[in-house]
Amino acid sequence: MFLGSPGLLAFAALSKTSDRSQTLQQTAQLIDNIANQQVQSNVAASTAIIAGLVLEKELINRLLRRDIMRESVIYQEMQAEAEAEAEARGIQREQQLILRLLTRRLGNLTPELTEEVQRLPVEQLEALGEALLDFSKPEELVAWLEQYD
Repeated sequence: MFLGSPGLLAFAALSKTSDRSQTLQQTAQLIDNIANQQVQSNVAASTAIIAGLVLEKELINRLLRRDIMRESVIYQEMQAEAEAEAEARGIQREQQLILRLLTRRLGNLTPELTEEVQRLPVEQLEALGEALLDFSKPEELVAWLEQYD
């Protein structure tokens, strides 16, 4: 039943079947035959996501063409979210490093100074990473922050 309609192909791997990998292979062949490229990419991405509930990633990647999935708006949105999360984690790690270096160089910072450093955009945070090498007292950090305020 699931293999008879493009809208249901994504659910075929979840159906009662004796061989889920064979069902996914049949599904992949049917997806390859979908003429509309956008529909094909969306069905492939949806199938990969849903098949991931019951099958191994390696099998899914082997049977479903990733190049088709990349064109899916679903895949692109997930990719954009993952990139945004990775960027946010990178910025957070950079902030933590700068704060540790400042603490080592100047001693414990006030909560206000810590918050001010955490609010800096990436470009200014990177500039602070270089400038902090010249600081010897907290007042120099305060002066540096004031010029970017």
